[in-house]
Amino acid sequence: MTNELHRLQLSANPGPVHYARARIIDHTPPETFEGLTWFVVVCNPKCERRAQLGLRRAGYQTYLPVERKYIERSRKLVETENPLLPRYLFVGLKGYGEKEGQDFYKLRGVDGVESLVRNDGSPLVVQAAKAKDGETSFPRPLSRLREREVAGDFDHIKKAEEEKARKKALRAKCRPGARVSLLTGPMTGLQAIVQRVQSGGRIEVLLEFLGGVTKAKLKLDEVDLLEAAE
Repeated sequence: MTNELHRLQLSANPGPVHYARARIIDHTPPETFEGLTWFVVVCNPKCERRAQLGLRRAGYQTYLPVERKYIERSRKLVETENPLLPRYLFVGLKGYGEKEGQDFYKLRGVDGVESLVRNDGSPLVVQAAKAKDGETSFPRPLSRLREREVAGDFDHIKKAEEEKARKKALRAKCRPGARVSLLTGPMTGLQAIVQRVQSGGRIEVLLEFLGGVTKAKLKLDEVDLLEAAE
């Protein structure tokens, strides 16, 4: 009976899944970071999920940015979703410094929380940068971070799928006579004409460089199609 009670206390919701192994599904950050005072929590190693769910259950708002990427396991690529900043998450308090505000010291007792990031001994507050000349306001760093997360900047799986689709389309249209643009190296931006398509995803091109024409062999992922061959 004691073991069962302990198991229920350690779950995200009473049930069979221990929250230390739960996927970050409902990390739903707030629509706005305004109205709360935000701090940076240092979590115990590999306890970001545990700390976040414990803080949520204690009534605090949290933001745990994540990244998606492939990792190799047993020679197979596996999709993973992990904290973008290992061992760190953000916690927002209502009415910080006010008599009726949320209890600041209570969060330090949450399971998985090791400490808070400090500056000169005081907990570091995540503040908005000062507005530049001509600007009335400046976005909070967390708002910017969230915007990048929503835009897919940290979704490497999505990027890999998009790149795979781009290469497939490029391979289908990249024929002799097609015009391409170089994407990498010191000659980035230069245009070239495809001469021959080789096996293994490589192409032979003619480059106009320094007043002459040069032959080069490139990978498909090093060029972008500008104009398909007629």
